[in-house]
Amino acid sequence: MPSINMIAPRRSEKMRLQRDIRRLVMVIIAEIVCAVCLGGWMCTMLWSTQIHVMSLDSQLDKLQPVVKQIEDFESATNKLTPKLELLNHAKNQTMCWYNTLDKLTQSLPEATYLTRISTTSSAATADKQQETTVLLSGVSSAQSRVGETMMRLQAIPDFANVDLSFTRKSGGKGTGIEFEIDASMKSEKASKGVKSDGSNQS
Repeated sequence: MPSINMIAPRRSEKMRLQRDIRRLVMVIIAEIVCAVCLGGWMCTMLWSTQIHVMSLDSQLDKLQPVVKQIEDFESATNKLTPKLELLNHAKNQTMCWYNTLDKLTQSLPEATYLTRISTTSSAATADKQQETTVLLSGVSSAQSRVGETMMRLQAIPDFANVDLSFTRKSGGKGTGIEFEIDASMKSEKASKGVKSDGSNQS
């Protein structure tokens, strides 16, 4: 009699155990499915990354000759830089003299002519830069025109100092006045604020 009364609880316990087992199996299956999906996603991402890396390596191999050419150009440019600097310096010096001579010809008043132009340079020292002096010899019709010539020369931006060495009457039949003027050229540092056309930089 007591064993008959235990049948129903045992059946209930068995059904509960089976239900719990089914739930556990479903949870395990769901976890396996999630793990498979996550693994598949990770594999896909890894495969895609590898393909991208291979593509970048291929592009790098294609660009390697261009990179080598750029490095060769940079090396050649570095070798040419001193020559280019020397060329620019020579160009600036040439343009400076060209503009100075151009302004010099425009500074001569009427009936005043230059017969000789020469330059002298002092040796550069540690405390003093090299100084260049332009010697201008010429003939004018009157003493006043020599003074006018000096005033015009002093207005030339490339000249730092203009001095009159001497004036004397021409030894020929004419009544002209011979003169010699010393004009000191400005140093390169002082000329940096002046453009190649002689105007001041702002």
